Amino acid sequence: MSGIAGIYNIDGAPVDRALLQRMTDAIAHRGPDGIHHWVDGPVGMGHCMLQTTPESVYERQPLTDESGNLCLTMDGRVDNRGELISALKSKGARLRDDTDAELVLQAYECWGTECPARIIGDFSFVIWDKRQRQLFCVRDAVGGKPFVYFWDGRKFLWASELHQLLEDPTVPREPNEGMIGEYLANDITHTEETLYKGIFRLPPAHSLIVESGRIKKHKYWDIDFGKQVRYGSDDEYAAHF
Repeated sequence: MSGIAGIYNIDGAPVDRALLQRMTDAIAHRGPDGIHHWVDGPVGMGHCMLQTTPESVYERQPLTDESGNLCLTMDGRVDNRGELISALKSKGARLRDDTDAELVLQAYECWGTECPARIIGDFSFVIWDKRQRQLFCVRDAVGGKPFVYFWDGRKFLWASELHQLLEDPTVPREPNEGMIGEYLANDITHTEETLYKGIFRLPPAHSLIVESGRIKKHKYWDIDFGKQVRYGSDDEYAAHF
């Protein structure tokens, strides 16, 4: 259970480093193995590390590529590591290590915004692409990792937990009565709204791009209800499972 936070000022204003610090301090419980920040002009990323796999011991985030044009912050775990490593090497990727963060960053290098469909696991991540002036946000297929954001046309804030966003005094604190009602009725139907108006969740199996002063969401995966798995014996079903 690591945690992420970030700021993107669309108008090009420099990131408020104190705000970014407050956003990560608000989830310090998620970062017992280290809290780090990365800032480049109007973009700032924070990461709170909890090492849960052998590979994560060597991981440091936010993570940049060798050129410095890409930067990633991720809360998550990659489960199809062997398959993904083979696919990356077949594309000519040169992996600097075998950490999950490196695999995801290299996947973006190879397949761009199509990369989430190739990654299996629990994750939410953000990649800043300086070349494209584009922020790319992703949440895993089943929503195992949280991702909330605020967007007002001038700035885009993201976080693992909603109260991190409230560290910015300009974020509205108006209750969303409709969602409060859904929580009280134990009948939550909206996948994007939260308890505060103007603060949203990225739905599972979705990516979001912030570019040229606008945001665009895309559903990259869905259940194929027509797909059938047929084997000749119970043992084969068990082996597949």
